[in-house]
Amino acid sequence: MALFTGCNNTQLPDLSSLAKEKDSISIWLNNARTDTLPLPDRKQFLTRAYSQTRSLADSTKQEFLRKIAYRANGLNDSLLFQKTNREALRLSYHLRDTFAMGDTHWNYGIYYLDRETYDSAYYHYQEARKLFERVPHPYYSGKMLYNMAYILGHLKDYTGSEVLLFQAIPKFESEGKYKQLYQCYNFLGVIYDELKEYEKAISYHKKALEYLKKVDDKSVYLQDSQNNIGLSYQNQGDQPQALTYFNEVLNDPFLKSKDIKLYARVLDNKAFSNFLNNDTINILRDFQKALRIRHSVNHIPGIIISKLHLAQYYGRHKDTARAISLAGEAFDLATSIHNNRDVLTALHLLSRLDHGNSSTYLEKYIRLSNELREKERRRRNKFIRIHYETEQYIERTRQLSAQKLWISVIAAILILILLLLYILNRQYARNKLLYMETSQQKANEQIYLLTLKQQAKLQEGRNQERIRISEELHDGILGDLFGIRMDWGFLKLEGDAETLRKHRYYLEELHRIEKRIREASHELKEKLTPYPLDFILMVKRLIRNRAKTGNFEYNLIHDDTIAWDEADDFVKVNLYRIIEEALQNCIKHARASVVCVRFKQHKNRLRLIIQDDGVGFSPRKRNKGIGIRNMQSRVRKLKGTFQVDSGEQQGTTLTVSIPL
Repeated sequence: MALFTGCNNTQLPDLSSLAKEKDSISIWLNNARTDTLPLPDRKQFLTRAYSQTRSLADSTKQEFLRKIAYRANGLNDSLLFQKTNREALRLSYHLRDTFAMGDTHWNYGIYYLDRETYDSAYYHYQEARKLFERVPHPYYSGKMLYNMAYILGHLKDYTGSEVLLFQAIPKFESEGKYKQLYQCYNFLGVIYDELKEYEKAISYHKKALEYLKKVDDKSVYLQDSQNNIGLSYQNQGDQPQALTYFNEVLNDPFLKSKDIKLYARVLDNKAFSNFLNNDTINILRDFQKALRIRHSVNHIPGIIISKLHLAQYYGRHKDTARAISLAGEAFDLATSIHNNRDVLTALHLLSRLDHGNSSTYLEKYIRLSNELREKERRRRNKFIRIHYETEQYIERTRQLSAQKLWISVIAAILILILLLLYILNRQYARNKLLYMETSQQKANEQIYLLTLKQQAKLQEGRNQERIRISEELHDGILGDLFGIRMDWGFLKLEGDAETLRKHRYYLEELHRIEKRIREASHELKEKLTPYPLDFILMVKRLIRNRAKTGNFEYNLIHDDTIAWDEADDFVKVNLYRIIEEALQNCIKHARASVVCVRFKQHKNRLRLIIQDDGVGFSPRKRNKGIGIRNMQSRVRKLKGTFQVDSGEQQGTTLTVSIPL
């Protein structure tokens, strides 16, 4: 099948001739593994493979998803990895496929280890190990143990790393996995070298070489182990023996082409052993050659080591300025890549070279050393907690379980007591609030009833006064006028015709006055103002008074069919207070110029609508004001609904709907 390697206008293979989806997915995966193709093309092939999995059965689908996830991580496609591996993990748990579960956790371990998220990587490796042991699959469970040991070794938990390696070794021995056995013993050598137990380190490195003899593809493992043994001798102070191993590595004519970084490392190590052995022949040449090679491949950690070694070399040869410059450059590089080990080495070296600033460098060295020690301690503790989730941890902490249980029980009891006290306090506060609300409600009802009685008495007094005036007009003034008119009519007046005409006219006028007084008397007595006072009149008086205070115009609209006389006083009290609170808000907050209050009745429900053209408020603050909360509380008592519609500079509309 042809592969298209051009970056532009990449053509995808025609898979229409393939009979099975599995075959087509396998082809896309093979294309994604082809190193000669451009990275965008390989990612495109992988995405195509993922899209083809949708029609597969779950068991086959999760198998391909695991492969796609592994390859996506290799291509640094985080989004595709997370999507495919998450789906693979879900399907494997759904199918109860223990091996597949372990494999997906293994993928996660690789993903997080590549990103140096060591706690997550360690967790997933441990989960994978447990699952592989359930299958059982000794080889894979051994590889998980090795990966976990690598993480602990990186975090300087050498004891924990050693324990895991010795657990992995029997599993590899039972499976005849010599390459993995070589890696375990080689890593043990590295661990003991860090612990400064150089004899043990050398013995484990040599044992690793025994297993390497049985490995067909040795790559540069042999040269790497020889370099490690040379470093152990170098650290031990046996420079002639160290040089023997470094020279043996450098005698390989193909090393430079196989691994240029290893070649530069061994060359630099050889020069440093000669330096420590006070042998000056070709030392500077080898140091500088190693540095040039590392610069050519931009190997920053190697460049740092070369500069540190050269700084020591120039320091011994009294070229202090160059030594300080190189040590400073090494410090800056190590700081830029967060290589704290070399930062400390550079600070220590600068404190010996730069006598004028020695105390400053030593202070930085001590501070950073303490910070790193504390950080490593915290990280080790975290991994110890993860690691001790195993049966071994349960066995070792069995004596503490009872104590923790008691502490947990006591803590739980204390929490329950505090929770109970909190609940009781809340309940007490609620009961107190309820009592206060009930008292306020009763007080409001009493105030309203007293107001009604007062208004009724006032109106009754007015009506009685009207009756008294009516009777006084009718029985007193009207009778007197009638008598005067009658006596006036019987008078025998003589005079000219004009005088007699005026006499008759004034008698008729006096009679008309009598009729008007009689009508006024009847009106005063018959058209009395009813009482108790109408609820709408009270509301109107309230709105009128508030409008004067707030300097706004008002409009009261009400449905005449509403039987307020039959309405419960409790309903009227609360409606009155709601209107009062709403008008108070208009005065204090709304800065309204017009307020409209409307009563409407629809079937068996009464609606109260209060609308203003004020500044309004944000919906987020809608239920924060105590005034609105009070209105809501009153509406709940009436078993009604309360709605607020408002917005910045849009005015406010309150709507209350209650059953009648």
